[in-house]
Order: sequence, then C-alpha cells, then structure tokens
Amino acid sequence: VESAIKYYEQGIRALAQDIPLTTALELYTNLGSAKSHSGDDESAIGAYRRAILLHTEAIESIAGDDDAKRDATNLAAQAAYYLGMVHQNSGDMEKSADAYSLANTLDPLHWASVANLGAVLHDNMNQFADALAAYNKAYEILTQKDVQATDPPEDLNAVLSQIQYRTGLAIHMGMEGRRCALHTDPAKSVPCEEMAAHSFSLSVQYDGSNEKAKHMLAAITADGTMSRATNEYVTQLFEDYASNFEQSLVDELGYNGFERLRRGFDRAFGSNSEDTPYFDMVIDAGCGTGLAGEQFRNISKSLIGVDLSPSIVEEAKTSRPGLYDELVVGDVIESFRHRKPIDLIVAADSYIYFGDLVPVFEAMQEGLRDEGYVAFTLENASEESEKNLDEAKPEWRWQLTPSGRFAHRKQYVESVASTHSMEVVRYETLDNFRHERGEGVRGHMFVLKKVGRDKEL
Repeated sequence: VESAIKYYEQGIRALAQDIPLTTALELYTNLGSAKSHSGDDESAIGAYRRAILLHTEAIESIAGDDDAKRDATNLAAQAAYYLGMVHQNSGDMEKSADAYSLANTLDPLHWASVANLGAVLHDNMNQFADALAAYNKAYEILTQKDVQATDPPEDLNAVLSQIQYRTGLAIHMGMEGRRCALHTDPAKSVPCEEMAAHSFSLSVQYDGSNEKAKHMLAAITADGTMSRATNEYVTQLFEDYASNFEQSLVDELGYNGFERLRRGFDRAFGSNSEDTPYFDMVIDAGCGTGLAGEQFRNISKSLIGVDLSPSIVEEAKTSRPGLYDELVVGDVIESFRHRKPIDLIVAADSYIYFGDLVPVFEAMQEGLRDEGYVAFTLENASEESEKNLDEAKPEWRWQLTPSGRFAHRKQYVESVASTHSMEVVRYETLDNFRHERGEGVRGHMFVLKKVGRDKEL
C-alpha cells in the first residue's frame, strides 16, 4: 500500500496542464483508496474531494468527445461513492448520504451508491420514506433490461433479495398502520403492511436462503405455522451486529431483563440473595455477551455459556474474559441433552425465538437433574394484542410479533411446564424490560423447579 501511495503521489506531482482529465481523476481516486486502505481516512477524503472538484472544474473543457466526458464523469461518481463509504465507516452519516447522492447524480446507473444511501437513511438516520425511495431506485437500476447497471453484482439475485428485504423493513418500520399508494397506480392504496409482505415475499423468491426475509414474512403475515425462528435466522441476526450488540440492547433499548431475572430468582428462595443456593453446573442458554452470566456467576461453580453466534461468543470472551468456565457455539437444546445433569439453566431472552416451547421443555426435562431449576424471561403480548387474542382465540399460546420475536401467554408456559414435570416457584411480570420504537415491551420471568420422579405433578 505504501508503495502504491508513493506512486500515485508522484503521478499527481507530475501532472501537466494537458494531461487527460480521466488520468488525473484515476490518480486521485486511486490515491484515496490507498489512503483509506492504510487507515488514513482524512487524506482519503481529501483525495476523493480533489477528484470531484477537478471534475467540476474541468469537465466542460472536454469538447466534442462524449465518450471521454462520460468516462470522466463516471470516475468522479466512483470517487463520490468511495467518499460516501469513508464517511459512513467513520460515522459521519450526513456527509455519507450527500456523497452517495452525488455519486448517483453523476452516474444514474450507479446502483451501489443509491443502495448504500438507502442503508444510511434507514439504519442511521431513521428516514424510512427516503430510504424506501433509494431502495426502489437501486432495484429499478438492477432490473431494467435496456441498459446495464454500473459494476453489476456477480450474484444479482442475492443482491436483489437484500434490497427487497430492506424495502420491506423500511415499509414495516416507518409506515406501520398506514396506507401506501401502489407504485403501478398511485391513485390506489393498500395497507402498507401488505406492501411490506410483498417485498419480503419477493426477497425470498430471489434467494430462498434469506432467513431474515423468511422470518419477517412469517411475522408480518402472522403465519401460525411458524413455531420457532430457525437457527440460521438467529445466527445471522446476531452475527450482523455482534460488535455493538450490548450497546444496542442495553444503552439504546434500555434492556434490563437480565438484572431483573436475577433479582426475581433470589426472591424465589427468600427475601435476599443470601438465601439463594449455590449450583454446581449452570448453563447460560443463549449467553450473548455475558449479561446474564455475570449476574449468576457468584452462585455457579461451573458456568457454561452457549450461543449460536460465533461472533457473539468471541465478543463474550473479549468483553468478559474469564467469566465462563467454558463457552460453546451451538444449539441450546442439544447442549441441555449433552451436558446433563444440569443444576440450573438460565435463559435471559433466549426463548423469545421459539413459539412452540415443547421442544425446549423436553430438552430441559432431560438435561436437568431432579430438583434442578430453570430461570428464564419471555416477552408477553402487548395489552391491546392480549385483549384481541383473548377475544378472537381464547386458547392462544404464542404470538409472532412484528419484531420477529415470539410473545408467550403465561397460562401456556405454566401448562407446558406442568406437562414436563416442572412447577412454577416464582413468576413476575417484567413491564418495560426493553423498549421498541420508544414503547415499553411487556415481559415476564419464570423460575421453575423440576419435580423428582416420586413427586410427579
């Protein structure tokens, strides 16, 4: 990289007045990329800006050569695109959005710039309507037949699947409860959720392995046949934001379920934590970065963390070194069976990716020793949803929520526990244990005890 930087800088110093504009633009753009690759973002930004400015100053001097003018403009668009990426990576989202917009203005076929613009507006600026417009534009560029997009992706279907998935999310998150005009006939409108479902459906059609799209399609269409999130979905979900998982969950969403789970667990044994027993073998199911494990470490002789996401497990090792006696990448159901006998299972917000809890309870019944305990949190349906469900389907068990997580009815959990030789020794509501779009989420926590064979329920 250093030799490349020297080469480009020498070329720029040797620039003559009559050097082709495209050559100058290539030198500045390549210098910017080399600087960015070396970690010098400030110099990279300067080089990209110089390329864009040079194009603005000199483009009209190219007279009578439309091909040369087009090539120069496309190079300037590429410089603007790279500039947007540097700003995005450094956290300056407004400047990133401006650079991506400029890239697409210079080169209307530059699909990647407008797709990235959508992501910035969606993920970082909460401008869902503008993000939707950007996604739609990227999709149109890639699907038009008469001209080819700039630098088309090698796996077109995978990219189109991601664009449609993000389109569905933008509609779902920004326009819930509203009506949306049809793209083909703006005079007509449908519930926006129908359009979101259509986007998720298209995403799955383009790429049948897109687990996130399949999961959201089921969530948004209230597909009662979906009884759990697939391991692939959960793994992909947490792999995508492992590095800022804890900041997002605790700082941004106000999550405190892990602390309240421990306090409720202590209350199951007495008025204070001194009454809580010590456990030989403890499994932290869906351990994440160790939030719950940290709460239960002082009552655990051997604490084993299990999570599907390799990146989350690595984050746990880095952020809380030595917390766990062992960290395992794997499925919690399999771990319960392989690690028996277990004295205590802790699951803070891990079972919210299961609708049907029977497979989980079967594995816990097999893995727990007699008189062993399990402590876990679940989401509950919102008060409005609970009322509607009680009226429409009095025997409802779980609800797949718009977030893609499952909410469980208290009576259902108690029934499944009784069927699998477990008794409820403590139940508490956990109102506002996290926030979703500014609204408190209802939850509840359960402490169960496995009944010995001679004390079957």
